[in-house]
Amino acid sequence: MSASEASISEAPEATAGAALFNEKSFYLEEFYGKSLLFALVPPSGERLGELDSLARTLRELRRNQTRGIVIASRNALGRVMRRLGRLAPAGEPPVFNPAAGLRSRPYPPDSAVARIWQGLRTGSIVVGAADTNDPIDLTVFAQELASRLRVFKLILLDRQGGLTGRDGRRLSFVELGRIAHALRADRGRLRRAELRAVARALGDGVGSVNLAAPRGVYEELFSFVGTGTLFTERRYGFVRPISIDDFGEVQALIERGQSEGYLLPRSREEIAQLLPSCFGYRVGDEHLAGVCSLLTEPYRRERAGELTALYTLTRFAGEGVAAELVKEVLNEARARPLRYVFACTAQERAASFFTRLKFRRVSPKDVPLAKWRGYDRARMARLFIFRYDLA
Repeated sequence: MSASEASISEAPEATAGAALFNEKSFYLEEFYGKSLLFALVPPSGERLGELDSLARTLRELRRNQTRGIVIASRNALGRVMRRLGRLAPAGEPPVFNPAAGLRSRPYPPDSAVARIWQGLRTGSIVVGAADTNDPIDLTVFAQELASRLRVFKLILLDRQGGLTGRDGRRLSFVELGRIAHALRADRGRLRRAELRAVARALGDGVGSVNLAAPRGVYEELFSFVGTGTLFTERRYGFVRPISIDDFGEVQALIERGQSEGYLLPRSREEIAQLLPSCFGYRVGDEHLAGVCSLLTEPYRRERAGELTALYTLTRFAGEGVAAELVKEVLNEARARPLRYVFACTAQERAASFFTRLKFRRVSPKDVPLAKWRGYDRARMARLFIFRYDLA
């Protein structure tokens, strides 16, 4: 069986424990030494059971030397402290008056920032309350505090969860320029206040904002699938060649695709041959959303390249990740320069994808013979073979 076959694929919603551990390690590396602010938008936090995911998240962050700041409502503060148990900082939690200094600058005042810093010097987790039970007031205060602190990430925990589109599907990613459209589409006062807060936070230099339900915050922050909506300032994704520091992450993605049956099985040695000419679609400053490789060494005489190991994650479905990857691989193929690029897949869905990108379906004799040496003939009979001429 060949070790260089292309497949467009998406990871399923179900995430195995081992895979989640690998994903979590990517995020923890990103969060190391940073500060994250969690805002429990009322009535979030008023039920003990919905705080389990937050407690689990904070425990992981503390082990990772990541600072966690939690802002709750007046009604929720006691339950938050009780649920965190030993994770909760010692002493009386600070309670902030959202109205104090609201019409002056800086806001929140220096005294509030100093209280947060004093707590972080003592331990890596600070829990405080905004002296209000109004969800909009708390949202505004938490956003202003996040902006003042310039935290790496603001996480708004609202029982409504993330945004959904008109078709009812969750919107996994929204960039700053698309928030105005989301505002026009949503008539709820709280949701509109949250979206305005997101836009202000990103404009003030907060790295990114997540909107999720309290029960799903662990999966939102530590899994590729996610449960809410991630907001970023600029267009959230871009394609570039991977660096050697990315090789481990890319190998893990390819192995994930193989274990789920989406990608052709390869040994680690075979995967290593794909990595040097691999491109990755990276989301902001976070993780890879998809990968694709251009394999040329076996086809040097024909000046051909094989588009292979095309793999995207479910969270990015419908966002054009695979198409952007293929576009960049074709640009690289022209620069080498190659005569043509080909791709093979046994999936009808992937075949439709290549057709949309103007690849033409061909027979086995229209691609290099080296492709078929030792190839499983039964599998070959099921293949769709596509070619894109560059000359």
